Amino acid sequence: MLLSRRAKEIVLSILLLALPVVFLFANIKHPEKLNNFDRFILKLSAPVQHASFFIYSKARNVWLNYIYLVNLKKENDRLRMENGVLKANNAILEIWAQRGREVEKILGFKESNPSEMIAARVISKSLSPYYRVLRMRLDRGKGKVSVNDPVVTPDGVVGKIHRLYGSYADILLSVDPRVKIPVVVKRTGTEALLVGLGDEKNYTAKLTFLRREEEIKVGDIVVTSGMGGLQGTRFPPDLPVGRVTQIYKKEFGKFQSAIVEATVDFSKLDKVLVVITPPPPQDTNPSTGDKEKSLPRVGLRPY
Repeated sequence: MLLSRRAKEIVLSILLLALPVVFLFANIKHPEKLNNFDRFILKLSAPVQHASFFIYSKARNVWLNYIYLVNLKKENDRLRMENGVLKANNAILEIWAQRGREVEKILGFKESNPSEMIAARVISKSLSPYYRVLRMRLDRGKGKVSVNDPVVTPDGVVGKIHRLYGSYADILLSVDPRVKIPVVVKRTGTEALLVGLGDEKNYTAKLTFLRREEEIKVGDIVVTSGMGGLQGTRFPPDLPVGRVTQIYKKEFGKFQSAIVEATVDFSKLDKVLVVITPPPPQDTNPSTGDKEKSLPRVGLRPY
């Protein structure tokens, strides 16, 4: 009698369950105790075992590599984050170090100068359409500074106090047409008057009352003379003002002129010094002749 479908399923299940047991017993026997049936089972199961081990090895390698890559990615992300934090900290430290160097430079300049100065911070800047600084505002005002007080840095002349607004003050830059500064060409000792050009693109000024016979050159450094200006502003002597970039010498007349590019980069200024008490007048020889020689040749006189 043919087996029913239900009986066939039961028999097949028993055989499938028994097969691993047979394989197991055949594998755990000692080689000398194997019979022909065991050898047949082992020969039959060898390809299956080999294929199973191959699949297991591949799956294990894939899994371990995946876990390794996941862990490696996490480690890389952690190191990348730590590297970013270190770079940010280094940038902050560099900024503070730079500020420290600037403060040290300003304090050293203040200590070495006979003029009485107070430090001020630039809190705002007015720009031209060409992003050139036209005016600056300081965090010092009434009771601290006065109109026409010179404003300087260790790098040179910035300008002068123009207006006071309570606790704030506006600066006219040295390149403003309303600012006139007695200066000297450092290499030759030639005296002149520096007048701002108010150029919207460049920080330039013009040397006027510059005697025609004086031999100045492009690249000459121009510094303050220390003489009193025409507007009640007296800058300390020997402060850099700018560098000669062009010279205009006419065929006739007593004077020549020159264009000067400012030494100070106004766009980078954030701290300045305001001269609240000018330096004492320079000593002059009591003899009349020597005194006359010490006075400027362009008609400028010290206070």
